[in-house]
Amino acid sequence: MLSIYYLSWNETSFFAKLLLFFKLRRQEKQKIRAGNPMIQAEGYSTLSSSYYNIAGTAMAQFKKMLKPKWLAPIRILLWCFSWLPLTAWCFLWMLSLSNRVVKLIGYKGMSAEQCNIQQSILRHYGWFKEAKQCIELALIKSPAKIHTTGLLQVGLAETFIREKDFKNARYAMYFAIEVAEKSVKEEPNQAIIIFRHCASIADRLNLERQLVYVDTKLNLSYRKPPPKIKFLSLLNNIHP
Repeated sequence: MLSIYYLSWNETSFFAKLLLFFKLRRQEKQKIRAGNPMIQAEGYSTLSSSYYNIAGTAMAQFKKMLKPKWLAPIRILLWCFSWLPLTAWCFLWMLSLSNRVVKLIGYKGMSAEQCNIQQSILRHYGWFKEAKQCIELALIKSPAKIHTTGLLQVGLAETFIREKDFKNARYAMYFAIEVAEKSVKEEPNQAIIIFRHCASIADRLNLERQLVYVDTKLNLSYRKPPPKIKFLSLLNNIHP
């Protein structure tokens, strides 16, 4: 039997994500029906995070359907019959479920990890001001896992770019890379995600050459640890 963790991080096929969708709904339903607000919030947070994961995978799969061009129409049609209904459901509900966590226990009662889920979803919907407030509150807390700090810094960099505060965006990106480097051994999957986000941010800050290079080096299977690369030495070349 495939675990929820394996389906979340090691599989990108439609059937794997569909199985993840149904397994999590069945698992978290008991928490949502509990009388304890903290347990309910945990259930809603897990579901919203998984919906965000599924929606992101679906959009990545859609981009792959565009090549080669001569097969694109057929592949897009297949995507619409498979991924589209599941993706639409996830997009429709992930913000609502995450907002229920806030209503139940408030930002003060939420863990840094739950705040990270909330800010990611808020940014996806274009609510950058609210996302920044969520990030600032989350950074005061003590994340259970180091990669959470890196993801929060990624979100902070995105909000700074939205505000055209490019100087602070660079600093947040550098901090995220340093955190990711520390988490490479223990949390390689999350480290890869942070590095890829940073490569995207660097592209918009005209620092794409160095960090896109890093991103291509990290473009490995999630089942393998990323190679040891001197990321900070690269940063020395691009730091203002």
